[in-house]
This record gives sequence, structure tokens and C-alpha cells, in this order.
Amino acid sequence: MQHKWYRVVTLNALLSLGIACSGAVIAQAENNQANISVNAQRAAKLTRPYHADYILSRRGRTHGNAGRTLTAAVDGTWTYQTFTDASLLIFSDRRAHETNFRIVGDRVVPLAFQYNRTGTGSGQFFAVVFDYANKKLVQQADSSLEAEWKEGLLDSNAVLHQLQIDVAGSNSGIGAEWTYQLIDERGRNTEYTFRSMGYETVQVPYGTMDTIRVMRVRETDRRETYFWFSPLHNYSLVQMQQLKEGKEQAKLMLRTLEYN
Repeated sequence: MQHKWYRVVTLNALLSLGIACSGAVIAQAENNQANISVNAQRAAKLTRPYHADYILSRRGRTHGNAGRTLTAAVDGTWTYQTFTDASLLIFSDRRAHETNFRIVGDRVVPLAFQYNRTGTGSGQFFAVVFDYANKKLVQQADSSLEAEWKEGLLDSNAVLHQLQIDVAGSNSGIGAEWTYQLIDERGRNTEYTFRSMGYETVQVPYGTMDTIRVMRVRETDRRETYFWFSPLHNYSLVQMQQLKEGKEQAKLMLRTLEYN
């Protein structure tokens, strides 16, 4: 009789525990759904038409300009265009990226990407379409394509807008990291990891700006790349710097910023 009572008590306890666990699971699911909703709203807010113009310099001397433009289409897609136009003595280098994408929740979903490099020396062109129905990448024109399809795949241009969204997210404190799978300008699979370095005030032609500094994480410190995003300006990129063995190779500094 005592054993029967024990089994009944144990069974009731397990049932109660099961109910409690179910309630916890439901509550966690509701919290996750709420977070997804908040993140989606944040991404929608950050994805707005704008044009940014930058000065391109190297070790204190101006060598060109750069720009970023985000435009919306009536079908709900977006076009993100970035370029750099540099010159040094008799050498010139112009690089242009263009990504057509959608925002799904808080994620950038690229539809098509192209890259074009012109100037001194041989040019380079690459273009690809993301075929989600068949889960494959479709090579365009004479592009060389080695990359394989992966879920959540970005391109080397779209990743910058995704980073902007993630830097604005709730999990963006000092030391926060984001890793992305993407296809580069040569049609190869690669992986980018970024880390938040904290807050920093910078002086650019646009003015004095409070920013969040982010670095690209590499296997060695031979090359370094840093990004500065301004929370007060829709987390737009206001400065970028590339170093090689401690020496500045290029620097972008915001000159104008206009929202449409």
C-alpha cells in the first residue's frame, strides 16, 4: 500500500513537472517569437532608402571617393549598390558591387549579385543569381563560379547590410561576434566573422559621430579591417579602414548622408 501511494505521488509529481515544463517551453517559444518580431521590425526600420558619399584616402591623402546607395522597388525588393573609385599617380581602380535582395524577418536574402572591376590592368566581372526554388547558384555571363549552395548564403556586398542590422541588434555588446557564409567576387565560398569592439567617437568630414567599432576577424593580424557604425544615423557605415602589416592601405570617411 505504501508503494502504491509512492507511485501515485510520483506520477502526480511527474505530471505536474510535465505541465510546468510544457508551460516553460510555451513561454520560451513565445519569447522567441517576440524576439523574432522585434528583430524583424528593427531590420525593416534599418532597411530604408539612402545615399552615402565617402572620401577615399590613404595615410592622410585623398585618392578618390566611394558611395553606397540603397533603393526600394515596388515589388518589395531592394537594390544595394556600393563603389570605390581610386587613383594613385597613373594607376586607377574602380570597383562596383550591386545586390538585389529581400528582407525576410531580420535576414538579408540576396536574389542576384554582380561585381565589376575596371581601371589599370585587367578587369574583372562576376554575376550570379540565387535560385531558391532549386537551391542552386546560377552563373551569369562569363563569370567563373566555384561556390556551392548553402542555406543563408550571402554575397560580399549584402553581408555589409546584414552586419549593419546585426550590429543594431540586442546581442551586440562588446565582444559580440557574427559569422556569415557568403560568395565572394571570384565566385568562391568563403566565411566572414566580425566582432564588436565597443563604442568610439570619430571625426569624419560629415562631423563628430558616436559609433560602434567592429573588426573583421582574420586568422592572422597581417591584414586588419575595421568598420564604424553610427547608432544615431540608422547604424549607417560612417568609416572603414584597412591595414596591412600595421600600415594604412585605405580609409573611407563619410562626407554626406541623405535619406530618401
